[in-house]
Amino acid sequence: MPSKASPEQYLISTQTAALLTGKSVRTLQRWAEEGNIRGLEKAGERRGAGGVKLLIELPSLIPHLSIALDGGRMATIVAADGGAADALREVGLYFLAEDQAATALLWLEAAAAKGDSDAMDWLSCCYFMGIGVSSNPALGLKWLGEAAARGHALALQKIAAL
Repeated sequence: MPSKASPEQYLISTQTAALLTGKSVRTLQRWAEEGNIRGLEKAGERRGAGGVKLLIELPSLIPHLSIALDGGRMATIVAADGGAADALREVGLYFLAEDQAATALLWLEAAAAKGDSDAMDWLSCCYFMGIGVSSNPALGLKWLGEAAARGHALALQKIAAL
């Protein structure tokens, strides 16, 4: 029987927690101080003005999230917090599936900035169709071109169809 993961295995930065919840970093710090979420102070790391860097236990955020989480999704979020482009894209797709396109775009843009061509293709769709943003064909074409330039097969087909 596989062992259950401990909450400490799912530690994320307050910045990532803020993106997930739509709350400010300060709100998350206050929640941790009040015991509404669990955080862990990272020894030896400062967060400015003499404070200590706080890591948030992702499972404690579940009541404050608008997307469902399981172990696989939590592992993906931890990977996204570490900067993995494919994980950033996947988290964006979690939000897109829950009709939270504005939040999804933040994650997709972060993945695209790291060179993820799938995220670029998704961004092109969002901009062409006005999902989470005002329709902007110029930005849609920009992202489609970026994805195609990286060899994204579907983007190449879309460019050829134009």
